[in-house]
Amino acid sequence: MKHHDTKLNTTYLKDYKAPDFIIESIDLQFELDEDKTLVHSLLKMSRHTNQGKAQPLILSGESLKLISLQLDGKQLTPTQYKVSDTELEILDVPLQFVLEIVTEIHPEKNTTLSGLYRSEKMFCTQCEAEGFRRMTYYLDRPDVMSTFTTTIVADKTKYPVLLSNGNKVGQGDMDGNRHWVKWHDPFKKPSYLFALVAGNLVKISDSYTTASGRKVALEIFVDEQNKDKCAHAISSLKHSMQWDEQTYGREYDLDVYMIVAANDFNMGAMENKGLNIFNSKYVLANEKTATDVDFQNVEAVIGHEYFHNWTGNRITCRDWFQLSLKEGLTVFREQQFSASMGSPTVKRINDVRIIRTRQFAEDAGPMAHPVRPESYIEINNFYTSTIYNKGAEVIRMLHTILGSDKFRKGMDLYFERHDGQAVTIEDFVASFSDANDYDLKQFHRWYHQAGTPEVNVVGQYNDKNKTFTLTINQVLPKTPDNQEKQPYLIPIKIALYNQKGEALPLDSSDEVTQTKEGSYLMLSKEKQQYTFNNIKEPPVPSLLGNFSAPVKLHYAYTQAELMLLMSHDNDLFNRWDSAQRLCTQVVKNLMQDYAQHNPLNVPPALYEAYQDLLKQTHIDPAVIAQILSLPSFGYIAETLPQTDVAALIAARGALIKQFAVNISEALAKTYQNAAAKDDASLSNESMANRALKNTTLAYLLRTQDHQWVHLAEKQYEQARNMTDMMGALGALNHSTHPSREKLFNDFYQRFKHDPLVVNKWLSLHATSELPTALENIKGLLKHEAFDIRNPNKVYALINTFSMGNPERFHDTEGKGYDFLADRVIELNQANPQVAARLLEALTQWKRLDNKQGQLMKKALEKIQSSGNLSEDVYEIVTKSLIA
Repeated sequence: MKHHDTKLNTTYLKDYKAPDFIIESIDLQFELDEDKTLVHSLLKMSRHTNQGKAQPLILSGESLKLISLQLDGKQLTPTQYKVSDTELEILDVPLQFVLEIVTEIHPEKNTTLSGLYRSEKMFCTQCEAEGFRRMTYYLDRPDVMSTFTTTIVADKTKYPVLLSNGNKVGQGDMDGNRHWVKWHDPFKKPSYLFALVAGNLVKISDSYTTASGRKVALEIFVDEQNKDKCAHAISSLKHSMQWDEQTYGREYDLDVYMIVAANDFNMGAMENKGLNIFNSKYVLANEKTATDVDFQNVEAVIGHEYFHNWTGNRITCRDWFQLSLKEGLTVFREQQFSASMGSPTVKRINDVRIIRTRQFAEDAGPMAHPVRPESYIEINNFYTSTIYNKGAEVIRMLHTILGSDKFRKGMDLYFERHDGQAVTIEDFVASFSDANDYDLKQFHRWYHQAGTPEVNVVGQYNDKNKTFTLTINQVLPKTPDNQEKQPYLIPIKIALYNQKGEALPLDSSDEVTQTKEGSYLMLSKEKQQYTFNNIKEPPVPSLLGNFSAPVKLHYAYTQAELMLLMSHDNDLFNRWDSAQRLCTQVVKNLMQDYAQHNPLNVPPALYEAYQDLLKQTHIDPAVIAQILSLPSFGYIAETLPQTDVAALIAARGALIKQFAVNISEALAKTYQNAAAKDDASLSNESMANRALKNTTLAYLLRTQDHQWVHLAEKQYEQARNMTDMMGALGALNHSTHPSREKLFNDFYQRFKHDPLVVNKWLSLHATSELPTALENIKGLLKHEAFDIRNPNKVYALINTFSMGNPERFHDTEGKGYDFLADRVIELNQANPQVAARLLEALTQWKRLDNKQGQLMKKALEKIQSSGNLSEDVYEIVTKSLIA
């Protein structure tokens, strides 16, 4: 493992240089054993034609023992090469040559879960971003693409299933109860897309016939006890394949598509060519063990990894600075797919929540970086919300600006031009520009400028001229790179409403772009004005509909105007957004009351607005459930220049309690209506009613009226699926009533042999607002249900606590921060990637009030002083403290 205690080793985009060597093919053989594994690698290589003979060959390698090294069949002596902790350098190689390398590795000791490692009784790999170098010496970079042939040798009884990329081309038995399987992938790929799995797994099989009539075998490999939890994953895969054919004209290209569920996995899933390795939580699902949200997540992640076959695999990144080229684009495609399979509005709301909390916080913090960064220290730290989620928003804006037909035209040209290549974001944008003869120079700033633009809008009504003028200016805040920023091209979806909530025609001499999705103002300058004519009374503008750009929009809405939009806006996303703005305004006012020691009283008009909302039975219940969900601590904090933690917690708590008490009758009626329409199926309608039912139940329990405790008990006992069980437990989670402990214990006893369900139980403990929550969590670290070596359990308990329980994480004495710092230190060497992800919650200390900020800073300093930090942890801690 690399450690950097005193110096940051930074990689810069400006220093990119094409590789000196080409690897035409690689032939691998893995001899798997529990105590050690031998990796034989045969590389057919050549120099680039424009390179002279002077450059030595330098291959990357980590945690490897070199056993043998041959060049063109001759064993090299130690004077002909150099080996360090991170590289193998061969001093003199010809223009064309064959290199044979044998290395010894120890997967059984590999706790980083990068490279080849053991997940319980199974061998599996994770090579993105730089895991391949932990198995053999290689040009481990995305612009080196080669054809792979892989032979796996292992004990036949322990590891009957041996898998790798591509198509199976051979298999056989050997002496000593061992066997081998050979795989060949005909498509050139970079090493990060390599995969290997060996284990005693059962196969669930199906098939899919492509649009051109090719039959593809679909295979999911899982542990025996999970074979009844794969039907939804298979169905989701078929839907993904069909959707990509219909929407983008992309067919699958191999004879088989395989998915393996691993219990130990740092990421959600990995798109290795033809052999996707998944975190088991995104494969396994049935009604008894998975919630509706789990089913939706499985569908989304299955789709995401499948869509990577074209946007990531067939066309890949030239270098890791281009990461959003595959991730931002594929997240956008996944979002389109999920929206088509369920509620587009709910999908949009959930995606925007991520942007407005995690991504906006990232933009405003020490780790701020552009969608296409200029530098990095540890590439694993750049698998961020900016790369993925903001990257998807940038592509969504491109779709908005061009329209769906022209966007498809650009995608078609991109696939045609670059299939089989490792390319850049410039190549991607050029495809759209060239396909549509459209100048995208200004749009490209979204890729290389960091930070969240702030869009300030002022409306002015002229009663004499019957006009309404919007003055809009964009402000580009400073970021740690101190880069001078130029104005963005920002599409702002707009509508105007009269005081009755009726939409007004947009009569304007200024340019308003009309599309199938609505009307847009294309803000391209620092300041612009738009005037609308024939407006008979002061209108209410609906701005940034469907969150048409990843910006912070400011408009001085009155509470009455927000209530009007909440009830009448034709853009359902903006109904939710107006409700969030309204509640955020109320919380800010309550925070001022808290600071002045005044009573915290919520205005009655808020209750009336929500009671009216609950009467609108024509709206999708899933959307109503989202509008009912009051903004989170993090959501509101992102609207504040600095967060008074105690005031925000108190104000938000008062809003939730008073809200629940004052509309409890309407909530109870809504609960009963939604329950009556829930037939316990996985139809969108039933899932929507369950969402509404469980949202209202959670509020009813906040009233502390014991009649609702009995309702939650009844729902738990009569639950026909995991969604309703978790809904009941979640509602009881903050209650001191004895039923909470009774049902929590019952739940654990029922499901203690199912790790994924137990993780839900851990997450409930992690989000409890009870005063004893942190001590309870500390106790769970020693519980049989927890294992700090398993990323899913770490995320379920520790990350959920720090990111999802502000009431207890922001302990007034800093105990929550200290607890998290200890876990980061504990994981720093064992699994640096997971340790670094936990750090996200500690990076915002400068945006908290002085007391809490200093306590959080102290926790960061504790990590910094612990010594021997991995690059992953060192980079984040250092940037957080010096920013």
